[in-house]
Amino acid sequence: MKINNLIKPKCRLCPKECNIGRDTHKGLCKTENRIEIASYNLHFGEEPPISGQNGSGTIFFAGCNLSCIYCQNYPISQLKSAYRQISEDELADIMLNLESRGAHNINLVTPSHFVHLICKSIDTAKKRGLEIPIVYNTSSYDKEEIINFLNDYVDIYLADLKYTDSSISKQLSGIPDYFEVAAKALSVMYKTKGVLKTKNGIAQKGLIVRHLVLPNMLENTKKALNWLSKNLPGVHISIMYQYFPAYKALKSDIINRKLSYKEYVEVSDFVQNLKNLKGFEQEFSQ
Repeated sequence: MKINNLIKPKCRLCPKECNIGRDTHKGLCKTENRIEIASYNLHFGEEPPISGQNGSGTIFFAGCNLSCIYCQNYPISQLKSAYRQISEDELADIMLNLESRGAHNINLVTPSHFVHLICKSIDTAKKRGLEIPIVYNTSSYDKEEIINFLNDYVDIYLADLKYTDSSISKQLSGIPDYFEVAAKALSVMYKTKGVLKTKNGIAQKGLIVRHLVLPNMLENTKKALNWLSKNLPGVHISIMYQYFPAYKALKSDIINRKLSYKEYVEVSDFVQNLKNLKGFEQEFSQ
């Protein structure tokens, strides 16, 4: 597949296929055809095999192909209140800088709408000596063909499974087909990279699937975890209890509060009884 065929003359990189000419206009991802980043640094708040002791070399990209009403990074993803445009060569420089500072990996956060340009940067960085693994940190709202294309570029997927119900995904993220798309993308990630493999406790290759538990949405959580157990046996999961209402969720009558302790216990007990899954559970705090 020639990935540039999906961006020019009009963009079809992601499942939304907005067909907007991003050389001159912004797509539904709120970005043009040039890399935009909000920040980069060593990050110590990821899962233990990703952050390790030295930190994950995290690069936050601006914009997003989703419109989650509760986005906890909404100033970057939705409002784009702080970002700068950089070239592919400058992104390669950033990757090499993070490696020189001891990063265990290069962690690409919300990269889907810049994937064609990021791959050029990875090629450049590797020619210049980049050796640490590449982490693709995604909502999983990605085309199967893109995930297949990334097989030679990405070592580790840090991927969400947000919803299983189309009415919930439409209400909370503006897309009715989230689960249909994400299930296919995750299946390709699992097929191409397999279960998590580590060296000295640090991730080298494989898939970790994240799930953020939302208040009043426990059945969604259980269905998502059951799907993973059945369809991706042995995969590492990361259960996150960190939700707090942000952005438009503050005005929601469904998710305008933090998770309750009772909800946490119910999900945690459910996780303990799951088969075929390994992974991590975030500590609960109110």
